Amino acid sequence: MYWYEHNNSEVCNAVVDLVQKLQQDHSERIQSNLEFMRMYGQKNYTQLGTSGALFKGQQAGMRFNPNVMRLNVAQSQVDTITSKIGRNKPRPLYLTRQGDYMLRRKAKRLGDSMEGLFMEQNLYNLMPRIFTDACVQDLGVLKIFREGDKIKSERVFSNHIFWDFDEALYSAPRSMFQRMEMHKSSLIHMFPEKSQQIEASGIADSYSQETDHEQELTDCYEGWHLPTSEDTDDGRHVICLDGVTLLDEHWNYDKFPFVFLRWSDAPLGFSGTSLVEQLDPVQREINSLLIRIQQSMALMSSPYFFVPIGSKVSPNHLRNAPGTILMYAGQQPPVAYVPQAMSGEVYNHLDRLLQRAYEISGISELSATGRKPSGLDSGVALRIYTDIETERHMLTAQQYEQAFMDAASWYMDLAEEIVEDSGSYTVRSMRKKGFDVSDFKDVRMAQEDYQLQAFPISLLPSTPAGRIQTVQELINMGVIDSKEQITKLLDYPDLGSVTHWMETAENDVEWRISKILDESEYIAPDPLMNLELAKSRMQLAYLEARQQGVEQEKLDMMLTFVNQAQGMLNQAQMPSPMMQAPEGPAQEMMPTGGAGTPETENMTEMVTESPMELSPEMDTEPPPETLPS
Repeated sequence: MYWYEHNNSEVCNAVVDLVQKLQQDHSERIQSNLEFMRMYGQKNYTQLGTSGALFKGQQAGMRFNPNVMRLNVAQSQVDTITSKIGRNKPRPLYLTRQGDYMLRRKAKRLGDSMEGLFMEQNLYNLMPRIFTDACVQDLGVLKIFREGDKIKSERVFSNHIFWDFDEALYSAPRSMFQRMEMHKSSLIHMFPEKSQQIEASGIADSYSQETDHEQELTDCYEGWHLPTSEDTDDGRHVICLDGVTLLDEHWNYDKFPFVFLRWSDAPLGFSGTSLVEQLDPVQREINSLLIRIQQSMALMSSPYFFVPIGSKVSPNHLRNAPGTILMYAGQQPPVAYVPQAMSGEVYNHLDRLLQRAYEISGISELSATGRKPSGLDSGVALRIYTDIETERHMLTAQQYEQAFMDAASWYMDLAEEIVEDSGSYTVRSMRKKGFDVSDFKDVRMAQEDYQLQAFPISLLPSTPAGRIQTVQELINMGVIDSKEQITKLLDYPDLGSVTHWMETAENDVEWRISKILDESEYIAPDPLMNLELAKSRMQLAYLEARQQGVEQEKLDMMLTFVNQAQGMLNQAQMPSPMMQAPEGPAQEMMPTGGAGTPETENMTEMVTESPMELSPEMDTEPPPETLPS
């Protein structure tokens, strides 16, 4: 019987026994991750193994000696590539599939809401840490889950995740487990009806003498089984302690609540190969070589002394202190011997090892150290040099961007769940006029109506000058044309303060268009706005909305807006009575602008001959400033 086939009272024991067995199977992987973490951080990670004396005891042979000189190439390489890849902030872009105008507007609002959820979950700061985990360990893991009516995102240590190696040899596993140490108070808050069983639980395989802190913790096991097929309904999700089932529910998702990142995919199996693992042989050789160099330098600074037998020289007097008087007997004084320095070939070998580390990671010396390689003197050469490095990490950058999209997919699913249960899920999103609070129930879309893609900026240069130059080239090629795209690509935090006043007129018109299309609310034009721009943008919006079958009520509002804007323009073009010319021949050349005059009729014809089909019932006189609903 599989673990997910047990009943509620027995499933906890089945899960605990299985996880403890898998923990033994994963012992080599766990030990390797701890070794690579020590190599990266040069620390004794005594609490990052899976709980239990087994892994705490394995730490005994990994003590870090601070007196030994090390050149941590692994840490330098990981930090450099994290800075290059992690500076990217992919933004969700929802593309409609043959959607009408309203559906595309909803997709735009959905993208804004999802980006706001990214900010709410601190994803742009959390994901680079996950990427660092992928560079150091076999997996970088982000867990996304629901806690009440809130969505949570947290970093998970790879050694706390288990699966069956045989099941995941060629494909992803169908069952996955997480073992973690949790505070009993947190579990009691989540499951108050199980408070007595939680208080009685503890940490398996712990030391005989538990500390007060360890007594407050307990081993918690969480397991997921994906539905075996589309026709089966055997998906299951459990949270349990040893002998206690805290949660037992149906799992209808065909994915685990994790986002996985890998530096490099392994030939077989579910886990990946880390950058530190690839650098491990080189790093060990560098450490060994530096130890020998350090020992040689210590010998050179502490010379040997040859003292003839019978000279009656005290060894305590053999020192290099200034003013030392050394008494000796015999014909020959003590002689100091300084060992020879290490061969220059040793240092050449060290340089070759460093160069080999750069070759393995694909990180240039320019990126890692800020030192320009010899021979690269022109800006064009440096740019080509950087482009080659970018091409090397193209797939890694794409996987990083895909991780954001996987997170967005989970956020969408959980938001849908919360909307179905509680009726709404609000999130603050960034708009042109500041923050806006949107509800997922108003922007959610059917999955068959959209396609989720990333809006990356990872391939742009990191310096402001280089980024501006690249964006300018994209503008000249016609790749980008909107101010919004330019703003996002430049990614300057204070760029909005520069472009704010330039975009005010356009933002005002777009705001009025959004009010009509999204909320059926009409806001009339006013004389202080750019009336020509307002009329033109509203005309284009009307034509597109009419083609997409927008409701006639909203179309009428847009027509009224255009007519009012044109009326205000006509009034602005009329001369005031104070500026009318005196009676005479010249008066005939100046229109009076009065009602019913030929000049006014010509203006009416100008309005009706615009590129938009106006209603014949429209009046040439300006309508009232508010339109009744």
